[in-house]
Amino acid sequence: MKIKKHRILIADGCKETLRAIKSSKEAKNYLLETASSGKECLTKIQKFQPELIIVDFVLPGIHGIEILKDVREAPLLKKTGVIITSFHSMVQNYHVAIKMGANYYIEKPCSLKKLFTHINSFFKGTLHPEPSPENKEHKEEKDFTYVPIKHSHACYLKFWGTRGSNPVSGPEYIRFGGNTCCLEVRHGDDLVIIDAGTGIRTLGGILKETSDKPYHILFSHTHWDHLLGFPFFRPIYHPNSEIHLWAPVGFDRTTKELFSDMLAYAYFPVALQDIKSKIVFEDLRDSEKVSFGKIDIYTHYAFHPGSTLSFKIHIAGKVIGYVTDNEFLMGYHKSPKNIAKDKDLLTAYKPFIDFFKGCDIMIHEAQYTPEEYKNREGWGHSSVSNASFLMTIQTRTFCKKVSSTSM
Repeated sequence: MKIKKHRILIADGCKETLRAIKSSKEAKNYLLETASSGKECLTKIQKFQPELIIVDFVLPGIHGIEILKDVREAPLLKKTGVIITSFHSMVQNYHVAIKMGANYYIEKPCSLKKLFTHINSFFKGTLHPEPSPENKEHKEEKDFTYVPIKHSHACYLKFWGTRGSNPVSGPEYIRFGGNTCCLEVRHGDDLVIIDAGTGIRTLGGILKETSDKPYHILFSHTHWDHLLGFPFFRPIYHPNSEIHLWAPVGFDRTTKELFSDMLAYAYFPVALQDIKSKIVFEDLRDSEKVSFGKIDIYTHYAFHPGSTLSFKIHIAGKVIGYVTDNEFLMGYHKSPKNIAKDKDLLTAYKPFIDFFKGCDIMIHEAQYTPEEYKNREGWGHSSVSNASFLMTIQTRTFCKKVSSTSM
């Protein structure tokens, strides 16, 4: 008697991982299909009708939570199981995955044996979500934390806002200013604004209230420090202005719903429906290209709670990387010189490193000193030493060495 095999769809951006899973001896017990992008995953869900979907949280093109949401909203897929996988065990991401109906959350790297143990448990009906990941406790060891040598420098870039979390004031903040994120990108008459932190208020004061072209504001994500200045952006109050708001697709609310909540009368005297300018909401996803005149901008997921994007800007023959919130090399506390020895650590970041390879200028957050980062792992921000690794020319060498057969 022929035994019916269970159908499983595995969606992951790492093709080496997909090949390793399909070639494993345990795979012979199942009917396996694979997908390496969000669009391919959605197509194969319809054609293959899997009983279990294992999808990476930052699946290229469409993040895993959006896939999960589509599955849970489809009546025909009511009994389909969904397991989310992720190299980045941020507590917020774990909670949103379980809240949205994921059957389990696998932390990478995960051995193939353990992966198929979870699969077997699912089909037996014994797979249940584990407690959320806790912040790791780090033992104090001699030379455990890398402390970089301080160097003075005179070169800098000045933006309309560079602060994270909240705006600040006082003489101690004069050098970099106290406003939250806002970057103006201009090429002749072409203008793009990235993030609407409190710095956008000052920018709006020097822009024309009306323009022959729409104003375009791109949001890396929709946390407060990137939205705070929007209600004070002067062009939104002119009836002849047109403003396009580009934001990553969120987990539970649309961008319009978020702005409606932010501009409720209880919080601000002008509601979204009262704004005089024409507001157009646009969706942004991973691996997209958007163009504004002679400015081309490419997107890539960042490692930060929620749906967060980083940007690569092509302008006037130059390439600029812009990453405001990103936990690069999550959980790494030693010297960058030792990173090449940890292949599993780099596997998760290879697409990210490749995406920014060749930039003329790289702008990346570095919110914590190495000492501070020891107690803030999983918060979605980088240490100075880990962020500095991305800037080195050694990344090309390291990327070529990265390979892994684990999830």
